[in-house]
Amino acid sequence: MLAVIFWVAVALLAWVYVGYPLAAALAGRVRPFRVRPTGSPPALVTVGIAAHDESGHLAERIADVLAQDVPFGLEVVVGSDGSTDGSVELVTALAATDARVRVLDLPRGGQTAAQRAIFAAASGEVVVLTDAETRFAPGCLAALIAPFSDPRVGAATGRLTWLSPERTETSRNEGAYWRYEQAVRRLESRAGWLTAVTGALLAVRGDAYTAVPDHASMDHLLPLVARDRGLVVLACEDAIASDRTVGGLREQFRNRSRTATRGIQSNLSMVGRLAPWRRPSAALAIWSHKILRWATPLLALLAGACALALAVGGDPAWWLPVALGVAVVALAAVGWLARSAGRRFRLGSLALAIVVVNLAFLNGWWNAVRGRRIESWHREDWAATSGTAPASGASASPRD
Repeated sequence: MLAVIFWVAVALLAWVYVGYPLAAALAGRVRPFRVRPTGSPPALVTVGIAAHDESGHLAERIADVLAQDVPFGLEVVVGSDGSTDGSVELVTALAATDARVRVLDLPRGGQTAAQRAIFAAASGEVVVLTDAETRFAPGCLAALIAPFSDPRVGAATGRLTWLSPERTETSRNEGAYWRYEQAVRRLESRAGWLTAVTGALLAVRGDAYTAVPDHASMDHLLPLVARDRGLVVLACEDAIASDRTVGGLREQFRNRSRTATRGIQSNLSMVGRLAPWRRPSAALAIWSHKILRWATPLLALLAGACALALAVGGDPAWWLPVALGVAVVALAAVGWLARSAGRRFRLGSLALAIVVVNLAFLNGWWNAVRGRRIESWHREDWAATSGTAPASGASASPRD
């Protein structure tokens, strides 16, 4: 029985990271989803920026959005989430010179509350959610909105790249993981299976929107709602934006913990509505790409415990997987020591990043089991709720 449990856990891990992407690739080749522009393209698009104390970024961010060359009308709505740094006054001054800009002076309620207010105030047929620190490449918005001429498309996301990806060992490892994630999303999109999006670059059709509670995140729930309504979510390869890299291990842990906590809660809340007999491809995606991926440390610990019990029971062959697990942890420890000494040890740094991310996933499950609801989203708030101080110079933006 222990051997069976071990191999089931290993098989699930292999499915998540190799089998599922290959299945999506095969489905996309056999029966690809192709955009058919049979509907009217949006005449007006709203770009919504939820921000708390981002006066240092907002003027440049708004100018960046309005500089986009687009074949539709454009408006920018800034939802100020209880800002006290002059953000409201700054955007109000910009709005006085450009009627396409509006600001919502909101009480402190968190990212989701601010985004909900943006949707309520939006005039556009499609709403694009983005962050104050994100920057659009030329042609980004046009590429992101183009699929909405097909009435079957309910949401779309783009390709986020990192500024200065070689800045730190953490950002280098995060960048490698992100490239893998983007590749899987492209395969899912081609198959029409996609449910995972980037919160800093998310377009949602107005009639595919539903109100999201404060403790949930729109970038997790809105694509699932779109799939529940029989609509498709696409990844637009030519819709490119950039954002800052992850600064350090503590920030990586906080970001991943926050994303995992809210993501696990959001995806589990939609499991019934996206059951295999109702939406088979959506069910496959949320279990394979999200829920089971977040369960990676649980599956790894289960496999390790079974292997250790079998090895202690007298079968020496089972010491091999035990040794592999110990080696990863040992490499992570060496990587941490090298990092503390200011030295670079690439293999150890990679192992350390893997351990930190999986600890964050475990923390996400612990939060979900406890029913902990995370409504804060800014760097000081999330550092406080995590019980850790923000890294020097860190500025956390919400991401998937």
